[in-house]
Amino acid sequence: MNEIIRKNLWCQLGNVKQKDWLKAGVKLGLFVSSKLGKGSHAVIRDPNNPNINDINGLISTVQKKLYKEANQTIFKHLMAFGIKEDDIWKALKKLS
Repeated sequence: MNEIIRKNLWCQLGNVKQKDWLKAGVKLGLFVSSKLGKGSHAVIRDPNNPNINDINGLISTVQKKLYKEANQTIFKHLMAFGIKEDDIWKALKKLS
């Protein structure tokens, strides 16, 4: 896993909401659904493997009520999937 370079933005992840992650996922070209998660959870999946029955396609689960550490975990999951840090920041509208 790559280290986070933009620590100033990393510390501001507490105010990112579920809808922000879902919009960012779409901008990043990922498969996003708020209907396929359990309860109020949404999912971000590999667009090449959107099959809900295949755990290998899951990139991250995004719960409704988020907090800083949960957002950091989602961010790390996206990076582990191979998305560049700056691309995630741009999709979250934290970097132009």
